[in-house]
Parts: sequence; C-alpha cells; structure tokens
Amino acid sequence: MERDPNKLSRREAIAAGITGSAAVAAGLTAAPAQARDAAGFKGRIAPVMSASTPDIRQEVVPAAGSPNVLLIILDDVGFADLGCYGGEIPTPNIDRLAASGIRYTNFRTTGVCSATRASVMTGLNPHSAGIGWLTFSDAGYPGYRGDLAEDAETMAERFSDAGYCVYHVGKWHVNLADTTNAAGPTRNWPSQRGYARSYWFQGHSTDYFAPAQLYAGNERITPPVDGYYATDDFTDKALAFLRDHRAQRGDRPFLMTLAHPGAHSPLQARREDIARFKGAYDAGWDVLRAARLERQKAMGLIPADAVLPPANPGVPRWDTLDPAARRVQARYMEVYAAMIARIDDGVGRILDALDASGDHDNTIVALISDNGGAPDGRGGTPNLLAMVNGGVTPAQVAERFDEIGGPDSYPMYSLGWASVSNTPFRLYKHDTHLGGVADPLILSWPKAIPARGELRGQFLHAIDLLPTLIDAAGLSATSGRAGAKPIEGRSARPSFTDRAAPDPRDRQYFEMGGLRAMRLGRWRIVSKGRFGLPGDAWELYDTATDPNETRDLAAERPDIVERLDRAWMKEAQAHQVFPIDDRSLLERSFAELFRGGGKDRWSIIPPIDLIPEESSPKLLGRDFEVELTLADAGRQGVLFAHGNQFLGAVAFVRDGRVWFEFRCDPHLIALDAPWPAKARSVRFVQRLSARPRVGRLSIVIDGREVAALDSDRLLLGTPMQGLQIGRNGAVRASPRYAAPFAFDGRIERVEIRTDNKPYDAGEIAAASRAYAAPARKD
Repeated sequence: MERDPNKLSRREAIAAGITGSAAVAAGLTAAPAQARDAAGFKGRIAPVMSASTPDIRQEVVPAAGSPNVLLIILDDVGFADLGCYGGEIPTPNIDRLAASGIRYTNFRTTGVCSATRASVMTGLNPHSAGIGWLTFSDAGYPGYRGDLAEDAETMAERFSDAGYCVYHVGKWHVNLADTTNAAGPTRNWPSQRGYARSYWFQGHSTDYFAPAQLYAGNERITPPVDGYYATDDFTDKALAFLRDHRAQRGDRPFLMTLAHPGAHSPLQARREDIARFKGAYDAGWDVLRAARLERQKAMGLIPADAVLPPANPGVPRWDTLDPAARRVQARYMEVYAAMIARIDDGVGRILDALDASGDHDNTIVALISDNGGAPDGRGGTPNLLAMVNGGVTPAQVAERFDEIGGPDSYPMYSLGWASVSNTPFRLYKHDTHLGGVADPLILSWPKAIPARGELRGQFLHAIDLLPTLIDAAGLSATSGRAGAKPIEGRSARPSFTDRAAPDPRDRQYFEMGGLRAMRLGRWRIVSKGRFGLPGDAWELYDTATDPNETRDLAAERPDIVERLDRAWMKEAQAHQVFPIDDRSLLERSFAELFRGGGKDRWSIIPPIDLIPEESSPKLLGRDFEVELTLADAGRQGVLFAHGNQFLGAVAFVRDGRVWFEFRCDPHLIALDAPWPAKARSVRFVQRLSARPRVGRLSIVIDGREVAALDSDRLLLGTPMQGLQIGRNGAVRASPRYAAPFAFDGRIERVEIRTDNKPYDAGEIAAASRAYAAPARKD
C-alpha cells in the first residue's frame, strides 16, 4: 500500500526529535500546515521537509532590458569650463559623451554643493530635504538641519528597492558635520542610505594627495602616500566596482554615483598635468571670458546676439595687473585646468570600460556640476585657510610660486577666473544669479536617445534629475516606503527625443543665505541683496530674450515683479524656506564655535584613530588645555596634531626640545622648551584675553611653566584634518618633521579641556573684521 507522506513512522518521529505525545501524534499524522509566520512565510511546514512546501524568497528583479545608470557629479565646475560648453580646457572624453547624447542649456542647481546634492539625491527641493545650505551645523529649523531628512528617500534607496545594484564613489556631503566620526550616528552615511558599496570622503573637500577622511563603507582607510591622487583613485574604484558588478551580478542593472572632488578647493593637481597648461592663461581672464562667449555662440548654447554682462564687482581688468601678479594669477588657472583635464581622463577610462563590456548602449550616463565657479579665493591665494588669518602677501605668494597646486599648498583661484568659469553669467557659487546656479547637464543613452550632440533648451532644476532617471528606468515615482515625502521634481524624459518638448516645470524658487530668485515661465526675478537687509530689492529678466541677465526690467514691469514675488513667497512657505538665515557667511561657517556649548571635556587613552575635524575638539578661537600623562617621555615624535600646516596646532618633541606651534602657512606662532628625559606630564595651554585673536600660549611640564608667548595674531578656523594623538599621518602639521613622525615614548592618557562659552556680538564682529581685512605685510 502506498505510504501517506503526511504520516510518519515512530522511527522517523524519533529521528526527527519528536517524542512523547508529540511522537504519538506525529506517528498518526503530521501537524496541520502552519499559518504564515512573522516573516511572511507562505509555505507549509510539516515535521520533515519532504512533506513540507517551501517558500523560496524572491528578490525584486528589474524588468528585462532596464538600463544601467551612471551619474557623474563635478564640484564647483562652472557652466563654461567644459569644452562642449565653450571652454578652452581640453575635455575630449566629456565632449565625446556629449556627442553621443544631448546637452541642456537651462539646467539649474541650488548654488552650493550640499543643497544641490540633497536635491539630486532625493528629487526634493533642498529645504524640503533638510539641507537649505551646507552641513556645518544644525541651525535648529526643518529646512536647515544640515542633515538629510529621514523622510527624504534617496536615489539609492529607490533603485535598490527596485532590484538595482547601487554604488557610490567620491564626495558625499549630505550628513551633518558632527556625525563624521567613527562612533556615528551613521544614519546618513552612504551605506545607511541605500548604497551596497561605497568608497567616499566626508565633508566638503579633501586634500587630493593625502585625504584624511576617506571611507570604505563605514570604515576610515588610509590610502598610500606615494603617487596618490584622489581623482585617479576615485576613477580606479569606480572601475573596480563596475568590474565586480559585471562578474558577480551582471544579470542586474546598476546605479552608480561618481562624485568627483574636482574642481573644489584646494586646487591641487599632478605636476605633469599643471605643466600641460603652462602659458595657456597668460592672456588673462578678460580675453578668455570673451573667447568662451564666442564659442558658446558658435555652438548655439546662447543666442548669437548675447553680450557679456559687465565685469563682476571686485574683478580688475587684466591689463591693470603688474607682470608678477599676472604670472601668479595664470598659475592658479593652470592648476584649475589641470584638475578638470584629469577628471576628463578618468571619464574616458570609464566610457572605454562601458564600451568594452558591451554596456555602453544601455547605460544612461548623466554628467552635471553642483554649482557655479566659486568666489572663495577672492583675489587668489596659495592657502585658502589663511584668508581668515591674515591672508598672504604678494611677496609671500612669490616665495611659494612653485608650490602652488602641489601637496604643500591649499590654493584657490580668483574672482576673475571664477567669472570665466561662469561665462556668460553674472556672479558665482553661493549666489542666486545664474553664475551660481546655471550648470552643465549632459545625458547620453544611445539605446533610447537617438540625438547625437544636440542641445536641449528645456528648463530643468536639480530636483528634476531623479524623476527623469526613474522614468527612464521604468520605475515608479511613488515611494514604497512608509512616510517618504513625494518627489517634488518632474521627469524631463520627453525631451530625450523631442527638442520641442515642454519644460517639465514652469516655476522654481531659489534661496541661498538670504539671496533669492524665482523663475515663472519666461520671467525670472533675482534679489539684489540678502533678504530683509538694506539694498534688498528684485531685479527682473526676460529669459526668452535675455538669457544671461543683462537687462533689468524691474522698473518697467512692476506688475510682473509683484506676481513673481507672490509666487516666490508661496513656494518658500511650501518648502520650509522660513526662517531665512540672516547670519553672515562667517557666522554660518563658524556657527558651532560662536554659539558655544557642546562637549568641553575629552579623555583619551591612546592609541586611537584620527578624530575627524568636525567631531574633534574645537581648539582655535577659544581657551583650551591639552594635557598628556606620559609613561615614557621618549626622545622624538608628535604628541598631538590638530589640523595640518595649512591651519592647525601641533606639539612635538625633537632634538631635545618640545615645540608648540600654530601654523596657517605662511603664518607661524611657535614656542619651545627643553624636553626632560623623565617628564611625566606636559600641558599645552591657550588663554585668550580678547577672542578670537589675543592671548597667551604656554607649555607646562610636570607642573612648571617652561615657555610662554603673548600674541595678537592667534588663529581662527576649523583645521581640515582633525585630531591625532602620538603621530601625524596624512598632511603634516609642521615642516620641521616628516609625517607620520610617530612618538617613540608612551602616552598613557590625554585630557583636553575647552572653554565653550558662546561668543558675544563684539567677539563675532572682531572675527568678521579679521576675515575682511587685507593681508598684513608683516
């Protein structure tokens, strides 16, 4: 007789571990099929598998033929810097990408990197995503958390939920600065926001030769020093991810975001790349800006009758500079061009890899920049961090000429070159005029975009990129995650094949640091100054006839101004723009220092990893003590390093002496004393009598003050490399030693105490005056 598979023999029941009354029951018949368990089990469970029905979990699989997506994000690269947008910098590979698809001439961003990245990543307006400016601090309001909102679903989350394999390489910068440390919270790190693999750096910028905040997933890594260059590293890692993907999950489409650090400050490039551009910028910014305009006209990027707006405020005519100044200014732009050329080389390598793998035709490649060329260098500087610490005199710049662009510099180009980057528009990054928010957007998808090298004039904003990519990939724009905000952008996919397709939107607001703009149909208003301050008023432009804001019509058409003003107010109220941040740029940048509070005691038992700059003790601009208890006084090495030679404080032992230095190249404040062989404690102290600059530094060994110095030029700022104990990896904090210069004694404990009382209005004003002052000749 055929055996009932649902009945077990007693031997089978015993073998299955079922005894007693259960065994008796099992011998008669298997237990009835179990109900769905907590994990959603849909099968049937009997005592043995042969009598059960499995429920094999099925992963979400994208539809057959779904495209890959590669999004390349450039940093602080202006509208006119790429060859295919009128630039003279050779970008043959990016031009090749443009020739295989379409270029948009009316793509707009937010004016700064974090806000644009938040919008691109989520399809939300920046304030809706919680990042109305940068990520330095939480301002205490929904639109200005400086941290990606929990209900702002990311591109990676959407694509991974749809079955894509998702990867991120390069800059991130949408998590609050205070979360950039090994202890987290990591809620807004790439691995926690949908990326399966990530290789990235924390913060707004990185040293290109020795990055200190480079992460693989959630773990900080230290790259090799010799021959390292960040742009090449990120290209290499992107290629490695693509090779691994094809080998392991080639049956699935991928989404990759590759966010290059270039050409954000510091302007650092390989020496051989800088040499490629020697002499290329000797003609100066006036000539180069005019030449870019003519190429843009010839390409059809702007109308043939367009004219350049007047020179931006503070930009001198090139022919008024003396020969020495011209030589230095040309060098800054040579370095900048070298950085972009190196990015282009990497883009070429990736395009070649897509060709070789057969993925080229069905890969959507989008390339954008996050905002316009940056004005942060003002007149140009070999050390951007010195601008708030006395600046650099022309004589000091001349002494450092050969270093500019190399690992011993932290340079930024001038307003004149930023104006060239943003041709044909006015002003810069941070501004809501088009120089700040007009950027390149290139889209290539050979399988579905038949156009080759064509232009598209549709008005798009950064919030429209994600819905466009979702639409192209055939995904739903409706989130599957509970509580996620609906996307605020709209798809521009119809423009892929129809150059006459309507704009995906007829209106868009802009706000950045109190500067505002509103686009409604063909009209655009933009503020003359910051909201609510003297001089604030609207300018009005007809973008259909004046695409680069040269003819202000506000006086002629007050009715249109009023209509757009009402529209801006409505949009601002709908997207968490209020309260508008009316603090100065310096107050926003140094908010954590100025408002005080927070942790004021640190107890460290070495060895420890680097504490990133945003999460380390804030030593500059306030009273502090760093006290080390020693088990062995040692003979040489770094005791602590806060920052690096571009801005920072360091204490080290060498040649029988202990040194306490504050550096902001070329500025140096230093004191030293004999180093006792049996020292058991050493304390390094800053006491300010007038914040942030005036005070006394001292070294105290075993309870006795052995050195002291009074100064009215003490340093202010956030060092870019964090805090290290017992060594100085990455960029050294003093040229008196070679990194890492590890301490050969033994540090038992480090106690750090800081005075975290808030700055008053007078102290903030004093800090602001120092920032605005020209470089001192001494």
